[in-house]
Amino acid sequence: MTDRFLLMGQNADLITRLDRLSKRAAWTFDQVTTPTGLVVELDHKRPAGIWWDLDASTLDTAIATMTLVRPQVHGPIIAFTTKITERIQRKLYQARVDDVVTFPFTDRVLRALIKQRLWLYQQVQDSTPKVLTKTASPRVITIGHWQVDYQNYRVLKNDLPVELTPKEFQLLSYLIDHRNQVLSRDQLVNGVWGYDILNTSRIVDIHISHLRDKLENDPHHPVHLLTVRGFGYKLAE
Repeated sequence: MTDRFLLMGQNADLITRLDRLSKRAAWTFDQVTTPTGLVVELDHKRPAGIWWDLDASTLDTAIATMTLVRPQVHGPIIAFTTKITERIQRKLYQARVDDVVTFPFTDRVLRALIKQRLWLYQQVQDSTPKVLTKTASPRVITIGHWQVDYQNYRVLKNDLPVELTPKEFQLLSYLIDHRNQVLSRDQLVNGVWGYDILNTSRIVDIHISHLRDKLENDPHHPVHLLTVRGFGYKLAE
């Protein structure tokens, strides 16, 4: 099976080098150009790893985003940069980045590095014991014309299935668990993505918008997924 990576960056030279390297190693990659775009892509895809061009964003944004998505990425995160300091390296490794590669780099060495990291993650996954869990009791919540089946991760609207991404389902579930409560964007990020970090309000707004498009009869005049201006969002029954 071909390993597919996710590249965050716009550097033409880096893209060319990685494209040439990937063809030789029988890999492939998808490109995103913004940190928010990467977060959204991870809701739909499970890449073998992430390649991040540090010159394509500020360091604080890169670290915040990589910290946010690290639990979703079960493979290596490799950062590329034209300049590096001990402080930057320390902050990147604290964000659980696997490797920091500086320009210029040797294709053959980078290929060997990535292969080793893929092998290591595979060993960890193969050695993880399979835990038997008890079957959860059925739990279906009704909100207006929606039925949310927690056990089967399924949502119906007017008895018709609605396709949600895993993160959209998590966000909807969190809102339902706190229905009729006003939740700030920071609370939603912390509760759904698991990290209390800055510069993530856009991520919440995007996911709320997607939920409205899929669930509300009129996304521009929602009945349940409400905006509370100056505070955040709430789910009204």
